[in-house]
Amino acid sequence: ALTPKLMVTPRSRSGRSRRCRRLLSLFYLDWSSPRCADDCASAAATAGRDVAIGGAAAKSSLGLAAAAFVASLSSFQFGYATGILNVPQRIITTDLGLDKDSISWAVVVSIWALGGLLGAQVAAVVADSRGRRPLLALSGLTCGTSGLVAFCAGTASLAAGPESVGGRSALCLLVLSRFISGGGCGMATVAAPLYLGEIATTETRGALGSLAQLSVVVAIVVAQGLAALITHHLGLHWRLVLGLPAFIGAAQLALLPLLPETPRYLLSRGLAQGGEARGEARGEARGEA
Repeated sequence: ALTPKLMVTPRSRSGRSRRCRRLLSLFYLDWSSPRCADDCASAAATAGRDVAIGGAAAKSSLGLAAAAFVASLSSFQFGYATGILNVPQRIITTDLGLDKDSISWAVVVSIWALGGLLGAQVAAVVADSRGRRPLLALSGLTCGTSGLVAFCAGTASLAAGPESVGGRSALCLLVLSRFISGGGCGMATVAAPLYLGEIATTETRGALGSLAQLSVVVAIVVAQGLAALITHHLGLHWRLVLGLPAFIGAAQLALLPLLPETPRYLLSRGLAQGGEARGEARGEARGEA
């Protein structure tokens, strides 16, 4: 007689249905019961706890999105380096005194792949020994350095003619920048998909799994359009478009604090001893189960 009479609601296995029943029970209480006020307070506290859990989940989703965005910048660097030489090719070869079918220009283009081969090998070692987060930082630093060297190559081409010592120095700097860029992009091909796959929850695994490829495609389109706008329509020097990776790399290093280490790496290295790391590792284990 002292317990309130509740309307019977259909049972459900989902947590959402249970929370709905708790909230709806407020409206179907027998208000003649002496314990009605206590039951109302208990139901309200339960609803407030559910709201707090929902707020924590939203905060966690925001942190996941921020980490995914910073990690995808490495894939963006890869796509940008892939498509940046197509549009300004004629202008660059003219400034350097090269023919577009010459061996020198072929070296400028192809040495990027050699750097990528070496970068991918280094990435495997760094990812296992130091972690995924340092690998992303190293990739961003390498790509940023390549953009700075490419900007210096453009500056050297402005200061001297194609056949002078400065012109040959500009060609050497451009080759060096492409080699460094290949190394950074080779690391990016390992770092970005690996990091995104290990921080993804079961609900976001598909979206984050395709984010790396999407970033590459978007970067190729951006590189083509930006190069056409700066070199052809605005008539500016090509060193601006080739030097842009320096700013992207700086932005990635500045946003590095938003990147936590992946739970899988912490668990594999036996570092999941602290409360936060242990919670991340357990959450990943439950997701795998």
